[in-house]
Amino acid sequence: MDWKILTGVLLFLLAFTVYRCTDDKKADFDEQQTASKENRVKANSDKKIIEDKNGRIQKENAARKLRGELPSENIVTLENKFFKAEFTSRGAAVKSFNLKNKQYLGPDRDWNTGLLKDDDKLVPINLVTTNPSGNFWTVFPLRLHFYEGLEGLLPDGDFTIEKSTTAEVVFKYTQDDQPVVIYKKFELADEKEPYQMWLTTRIVNTGDDTVSFRPGIIQTGFQPPEEAKSGMFSPQPNLQQGLCDSSEDMFIESWDKIEEPFIGTGVKFAGVGNNYFISAMLPGDNAPVTCRVTAEPSHIIRTDLQWGQIDLKPGEDVVLKVKNYMGPKQYQVLASVGNNLEKAADFGIFAPISKLILKLLFLLQKYVVNWGVAIIILTVLIKLSLVPLTNKSFKSSNAMKALKPEMDKLNEQYKDDPQAKQKAIMALYKQKGVNPVGGCLPMLLQMPIWFALFRTLRSSPELYRAPFYGWITDLSNADPYFVTPVVMGLLMFVQQTMTPMGTDNAQMKMMMYFMPIMFTVMMIFLPSGLTLYIMVNTILSILHQWILKKRSEAATAA
Repeated sequence: MDWKILTGVLLFLLAFTVYRCTDDKKADFDEQQTASKENRVKANSDKKIIEDKNGRIQKENAARKLRGELPSENIVTLENKFFKAEFTSRGAAVKSFNLKNKQYLGPDRDWNTGLLKDDDKLVPINLVTTNPSGNFWTVFPLRLHFYEGLEGLLPDGDFTIEKSTTAEVVFKYTQDDQPVVIYKKFELADEKEPYQMWLTTRIVNTGDDTVSFRPGIIQTGFQPPEEAKSGMFSPQPNLQQGLCDSSEDMFIESWDKIEEPFIGTGVKFAGVGNNYFISAMLPGDNAPVTCRVTAEPSHIIRTDLQWGQIDLKPGEDVVLKVKNYMGPKQYQVLASVGNNLEKAADFGIFAPISKLILKLLFLLQKYVVNWGVAIIILTVLIKLSLVPLTNKSFKSSNAMKALKPEMDKLNEQYKDDPQAKQKAIMALYKQKGVNPVGGCLPMLLQMPIWFALFRTLRSSPELYRAPFYGWITDLSNADPYFVTPVVMGLLMFVQQTMTPMGTDNAQMKMMMYFMPIMFTVMMIFLPSGLTLYIMVNTILSILHQWILKKRSEAATAA
C-alpha cells in the first residue's frame, strides 16, 4: 500500500531503525483461570447466538414456504439535486442511490456478478453495492431487522405502498402469522442539508398480547475483490470500511482487517464507507442505541444500529427515527450534519496539518478554480515560509564543505581508532560552529507536509477526479503516463548535484543517485497531486539554491 511506501521513505531519510524488546511474561494462575472462564462464557454465548440464529432461519423458511411466490417488485424513486434514490417494496429498503455530481463518477459494474464491465464507461457512483450472491438479507441497506422476538417475520417481505410523493414514500407490511404492522417512511431532507434523508419506522402491536422484540437498522457495503488487492508498488486499494463513533471508541476499520465484531454503545453515528464516500446512520431520538460492525462472507461489510428490547402492549406502537447521510466525505458538509460525523474523514496522525492544507486549498481554489493550480500556489507559499531555514541550511552545507580538508586529516589520523575519530570530528564541529544535520532540516520539515497532503488527496472528495490540465484528469490518482514522476526524478537529480557535500563518502554519492530513482518509482503509484507538489517544490529549490550559490560566489570574490 502507498502509505507504507511513504513510511519507508521517511524511515530511510531519517536513517535510523527502532528496535523494541519485550520480555515474555507468563500469566499467573489467577489470570489463567480468569481467561479460561472468559473463554467458556464466550463459547456459551456464541453457541446461544448460533442456536437462536438457526431457529429464526427455520421459522423464516417456514413462513417463506407458506407465503409462496412473491408478487412483482414495485420501485419508487425520490430525487433532488444531490442524488436519485430507488426504493424497493421487498423489505422496504434502498435499491440504488446514485450521486448526481458529475465529478463523482466511477467505472461501470455488473452488480449481478460484482465484476467490472469490459468497457471504460464511467457512470454516476451508486452507494448501494449489491452482493453478487443475490441474497436479499445481505444486500439492500436500511432494512429493518429483528434480533430477538417476532420470529418468522420475513426480512424480504412484500410491502405495500401506502403513500408516495416527490418528497417521501411510506411502505406498510403485514404478515398473517405476526401480531404487528410495520410502517417505513423515507423522507428527503431539506436541500440545505445535502445527501440526507430520514427513515422513520413505526411498529404497531395489533395482537391481543404483549409483544417483545429487539429491532435494528442495517447498512451494508460490498467489497469488490479486485479493488481489495494491494502491494508495495501498486495503487492504494479502494477498501470498504466499517465505522462507528461510540462512547468506547471511534472505530474505523477496513473490510480485510475486521476479525471480531466491534460493538459500541452511546452511538453518535454508524455506517459503512470507503476513501471518499460514506453511508452513515445517525440516531434520530434520545433512545439509547448500540452499533455492531462485522465483515460478512461474500465480501460484505455490515453495520447494525440496534435498539434495546421494546415491549408493546396491545394497541401500542413505537417510532424509531434514523437520519441518513449517503454521500461524499466533504469535511465541512459532514461537520454541518452534526453527531461528530466529520470524524468519518480520516486524515491519520497528521490530521491538523491535513485540515490546514484543505482549508488553504479551498481558499485558493475559490479564486483559481483549478485544484492543480491551487496545489502549485500552496507549494510556493510553503516554500516561501521555509526560505530563512533554507538559507541557514545552505550556509551549513557550505560550512561542511569548507571543513573537508580538515575532515580528511582526521580520517587519516584516526583511521584505526573510530571512537577517537568521532570525538575529534565532533570537537571540530563545535569549534567551527557547524551543525552537521542543519542541511537536512528543510527536507525533514517537508516530510509531515507530504504525508498530510497525501492523506488530504486520499480522503477529500473535493479532490476526487479533480482534473489539472492535459492528461492529468484526476489529481487523487497516479499520473497515467508517468510524465510528472520522471520529470520530478530528473529535477531531484539536478538538485542533488547542486547541493554542497562536505565529504567524498561513497555512500553519500550513491545516495545522490539512488534517491531520485527511488522517488521516481514511488511516485508512479502515488497521487499525481502529490507528485505535482514535490515537482514544483524541487523546481523552486533548484532556483533558490542557484541564487544562493551565485551570492556566495560573489561574496567570496569580493
